[in-house]
Amino acid sequence: MEQQLKLHQYNKALFGSSVVSLRRNSHTLESEKRKFIESLISFIEPLNFDILQITGRPKSDMRTILMSLLVMAFNSMSYRRTQSDLQDLFDKKLIRKIIPRSTLNDYANDLNTKLLLEKLITLSALFFNDNENTLILDSTWLSTKMYVGGHNVVHDKTNANFKHTRKLHIGCLKNSRIICYAMTTAGQVHDSPVGREIIEKVAKSGFNLTSVLADAGYISKETYALCKELGILDTFINFKRNCGTKRGKSDLWQERVKMWKEHPEAWHEGYRYRVLVEGIFSAIKRKQQNWLRAKTDLAQDIELLLKCLVYNLTIIGKYS
Repeated sequence: MEQQLKLHQYNKALFGSSVVSLRRNSHTLESEKRKFIESLISFIEPLNFDILQITGRPKSDMRTILMSLLVMAFNSMSYRRTQSDLQDLFDKKLIRKIIPRSTLNDYANDLNTKLLLEKLITLSALFFNDNENTLILDSTWLSTKMYVGGHNVVHDKTNANFKHTRKLHIGCLKNSRIICYAMTTAGQVHDSPVGREIIEKVAKSGFNLTSVLADAGYISKETYALCKELGILDTFINFKRNCGTKRGKSDLWQERVKMWKEHPEAWHEGYRYRVLVEGIFSAIKRKQQNWLRAKTDLAQDIELLLKCLVYNLTIIGKYS
């Protein structure tokens, strides 16, 4: 697909500028789909996309493509289950046309779509930035095959090895439980280097971070040194038994190891909120399947990112 997509500066005043000040709706399940559609339209419609095309037939409207893919993701990537929703949106003139399945498949296998979704996930979380300062990191596996483990186990190693999985790494915000950054990799990729990349990108995306929480999979002296460099001093990345204060690359590492060993109650008081990220993974897997329909690595990554953006728009819908 010969095209380049450019996302212009989003006007926050058009949508969600005071979303965190609203009272959370206590009857969300009964109206979750309707609220998701409303949030989807309000979020996507004001965006401006430049599609640079030199030759060939005109490309489909990117807003309609994104809306269609996100509604499909809400319906677990089933086009047949989504047709009635797309028809309803078209009848209400909320989308410009009903996109054929073949066209949606093309965009669901396009690198530009993946890059765009990564930006949109971060953009959707910026609405909560005023009341957030804590980033929580974690990762999970989703199988590329059906019936190889449930959402209530991290990964079913008995029935499927890591070659048959894709790994989703996320950074979420503590108070709103919204995903501010998502990255996809092969199932065998280690968490620690990916965690450093997420911390750096989130910090440079406009989020006011003062604290980072993560489990021992992200532990490294380089990560603590990066947090010190970025001014994130209230860091709780859990340690392993053999961790010590010698040869630390930053005084933040030495300070935190000492706190972890000598003051475990104080350590736990800050670290205990890390478990909040598990609820995000559970919600994604229960509502949008715990396995992937797509066959190629790129399409699977796009499917994972669509799940994350659907989750964010559902969270936004709870405050409207």
